[in-house]
Amino acid sequence: MKTQLNYGYFALFRRFPMARILLFLCINILIGIGCTPKNAPADASEGTLEKVKRTKELNVGYFVLEPSIMEEPNSGKKSGIFIDLIESIGKSLDAKIVYHKIDLANFAAGLQAKQFDLCIGATFATPKRAAAVLFTRPLFYSGYTGVAKKGMAKNYTKWSQIDAIGLRVAVKQGSAIDDYIAADFKNAKIIRLSGADLTLPLAAVSSGQADVGLMNQQTVYTYLRAHPELEEVLPDQPAVPTNFSWAVRPDDLRWLNFINTCLEYQENTGELYRYEKKYGIPLLHARTQLAYPSSTVAIIGKTK
Repeated sequence: MKTQLNYGYFALFRRFPMARILLFLCINILIGIGCTPKNAPADASEGTLEKVKRTKELNVGYFVLEPSIMEEPNSGKKSGIFIDLIESIGKSLDAKIVYHKIDLANFAAGLQAKQFDLCIGATFATPKRAAAVLFTRPLFYSGYTGVAKKGMAKNYTKWSQIDAIGLRVAVKQGSAIDDYIAADFKNAKIIRLSGADLTLPLAAVSSGQADVGLMNQQTVYTYLRAHPELEEVLPDQPAVPTNFSWAVRPDDLRWLNFINTCLEYQENTGELYRYEKKYGIPLLHARTQLAYPSSTVAIIGKTK
């Protein structure tokens, strides 16, 4: 009986060539299912943590903000506290870090489009941004101050004095201070600058394009070291004080928990403070500490 059945199938395939083709296709599909390459696209349910483990690549978006992230103009070599942090996380996953330079104004869109898995650019966690991304635990705190030409800061002892008719005020488009200015300023001429460089509003004062440039304290602090022609405006009255964080996609809860665990571990073991000492600029870890200390010893000296 078995011989007769086999002969019957053989005769059928000889008589109907299309049956042979269909059988060949079915066999190849079954083989393909059992031999999926390691780096082949996974199904839609695969989380970011699983993807990074499978592909051995961690794609991160970044923008320059000294000392968290710095980049040499010619070589593109990156350094900074956040670079050291993410490279350490990459090692824990046995994954290579692939960097994607982005702009603060489009970091959320890049995450949602899955151009990268994590944004490590120091980003203010605001309600508007939180509607589009999930933020990690705070990495440090800061507010917005500004710069003016040397000798001019005495003219601005409160924020309302910056909103004066005829005064040119430069801000970074898409920044938290831009939202603040749009809501509260009625008189000053607002110059909105776009681009990845966070020092643009400060450079506008150096070049004479603006009278006051507003940016986060971290950027102001570092910019003034190289620009003695300027001075800080309202150093003891930072506006919109909030925390700097990293960001992930809104549906990436497991990935967010993993990153938060890594960041907490780095802080608890003192690695984060060693990175700060390495670059010589402190981060403000206390919510109420909004004025920069005169020396890194004020923060780093407390942690061994």
